[in-house]
Amino acid sequence: MNLIAGGSAVLGGSLRLVLARRQLTPATVHLCVAVIAVGLSAALSAPAVLAAAARVEPAPNLSRLLANAAAMAGAWCVQSMLLHLVATERDRASEGVRRQAVILLATLTAMAALFLSAGTTYRPDFLSAFARLPEIAGYLLLFSGYIAWSLIRLVLLIGRYVELTDRRWLQRGLRTLQTGAGFGVAWAAHKVVAATTVFLTGVSYPGAELLAVVLPAAAVVLVAVGLVLPTCAPPVARRVSALRRRQRYRVLGGLWQTLSPVITELRPLGQPPGSTPHERLSVRVVDILDALLVLSPHRDRPAPTTRTPEDARREAGEITTALARWSAGVPPARRGTDDSPDDSAEGAVAASATTVDDLDGEAAWLCRVARAMRRLPPPVAPDTGTRTTRVPTTARTERNP
Repeated sequence: MNLIAGGSAVLGGSLRLVLARRQLTPATVHLCVAVIAVGLSAALSAPAVLAAAARVEPAPNLSRLLANAAAMAGAWCVQSMLLHLVATERDRASEGVRRQAVILLATLTAMAALFLSAGTTYRPDFLSAFARLPEIAGYLLLFSGYIAWSLIRLVLLIGRYVELTDRRWLQRGLRTLQTGAGFGVAWAAHKVVAATTVFLTGVSYPGAELLAVVLPAAAVVLVAVGLVLPTCAPPVARRVSALRRRQRYRVLGGLWQTLSPVITELRPLGQPPGSTPHERLSVRVVDILDALLVLSPHRDRPAPTTRTPEDARREAGEITTALARWSAGVPPARRGTDDSPDDSAEGAVAASATTVDDLDGEAAWLCRVARAMRRLPPPVAPDTGTRTTRVPTTARTERNP
């Protein structure tokens, strides 16, 4: 799990650096390097890697020390990113970064001295086996405290910054990054509690080994995903949206063809349907809505205010009946009198100015109506004494589905 999480973080951080290579800022560089460093830390902490390194490392558990040092370097990068984001002057941010670098080096020096002087040997259960030693307990407290301090600052900053942007995928990426940092804080807290428990009692608490794997893996994966989400998700979402709109355009073809006698009386012939999936779907939806507006005086009831499956079946029946009446030349029912209050949709007007505020929502509803209409029996034209049956016109070749 650590190897997968670490590899994902290294890949995500590297990809973000490559994608932003033309617009690199100090904050972006520090954040990407932080993710890469945390990924290396997770990979080096994998039990298989530690076991393999134990055979060749010059000092016992040196690879574990390097893994923790990489995690702390990542935490320093996070703090450096924060300084570049909140500082109003570049020189002031650089001074803060140098100051934090001194703190990092001093902490690493103290940790290395404690770690190497403890006289440990390789053990897979390192914390349970050696946290009872004062040197290792102090080492773990220094390490966990530094990580927790850095990640808490990151969580708080993201909480303030995410409200300042209206970019959907950036917000989602920041929230994912914030959640990953939260898992990192939980992992640091677990380290403190586990080390203290072993130091005082000689044994760790139940579930400590599982948390030692799950918490950092979740933190690394979420941080990596949050980093690349604002860059990689928008083009994927656009592609998915285009495919969905093409599919809805085809589904609406039957309903559009059914209403084409009405549509051709409202639109000039030869009007192009659009060049993109969004434009083609928009034209088709507007055509259908305009036709339904013309047919509204021939309905028995107004359009539904809700959009349940039962509403879709009723709307399909209303459209079929209204179209049959319109085609047969049946005059619209009288509306707006004292005996017959106006409870229908708007009357028949040329609806060439129809616009769609929620294209995907309207298209999804009309697709449900179109599917319900295909399941209806063929309509029977009404028999009237003064019939002036319309001759259905042929839909335009340029607009045929």
